[in-house]
Amino acid sequence: MIIIDQRTLQTFLMAAEVENFRIVAEKLFMTQPAITSKMKLLEKELGERLFIKHGRNVQLTEFGRFFYQEAQEILSQMDKSLEAINRYKQGYQRTIRIAISPMFTETILPSILRTYIDENPYVEVSIQVVESIEISSLIENGEVDIGLSCIPGLSNVKSIKFHEEPVSLVCNHDGYDLEIGPVIDAKELLENHILFTDNHPGYWSDLKEQLKQLIPALRMMKVNQTHATKRFVMEGIGVSFLPKSIIKRELMEGRILEVPIDFIDVPSSSMYIICKHGLPIEKEFVHFITNYHYS
Repeated sequence: MIIIDQRTLQTFLMAAEVENFRIVAEKLFMTQPAITSKMKLLEKELGERLFIKHGRNVQLTEFGRFFYQEAQEILSQMDKSLEAINRYKQGYQRTIRIAISPMFTETILPSILRTYIDENPYVEVSIQVVESIEISSLIENGEVDIGLSCIPGLSNVKSIKFHEEPVSLVCNHDGYDLEIGPVIDAKELLENHILFTDNHPGYWSDLKEQLKQLIPALRMMKVNQTHATKRFVMEGIGVSFLPKSIIKRELMEGRILEVPIDFIDVPSSSMYIICKHGLPIEKEFVHFITNYHYS
């Protein structure tokens, strides 16, 4: 049975990369004979030569090149195992990897995450923020376990709608009190301002078609992030249609205005859980999300 310690593997990898035992010795604050002896002991343990002398340097043998790849894999697995052990010692017994669209980071995620962690202290949560369109591929490739997306997943994954909310036409605050300020006409607003579009992948295609038929001269500008759109609206650069959860705080603080509109079918914004394998921890998370109270 071959027994090799982590330090020896790290020394071998360094020697293989710099091809000079003297440089390795200097970096590790050791003597060159000590490095040479360490590598010879490794060769004896493996039963094959790893290096051949080439002037003042060394070169990997064919077996050395093969073992170089294996040594990297061994160290990588050792690191993963040690991380898992440390997580267990810290109280984490399971891990769930979640991919979320950027919109969720400023809407539902903080409250969901806080509640989930409180209720599941032994689960380690890993969050990856990606565009909704990328989430299905991450799940299919096994890079994440669960996705929270603004659009349904592809056919090779399962999609569960867990929340739906209204979408509102919004503009910057005009400075008037709501009780005495003039009524804002939605059509006039759209005719005279840039409309920021495509900040949400779920509803803009149909919405733009409706608006272009009624307002042929409508000026549109694509902005693919909801938080950037909201900022532009607050600065008075233009207007947009945004989900209620995105603008809730700004409406309460009087930084933007919600404009009633009745001449088109205003869409709703949906949120989906994307999953595939149905492992116990995934089922538990799906149950938590679908039963969460969204205020």
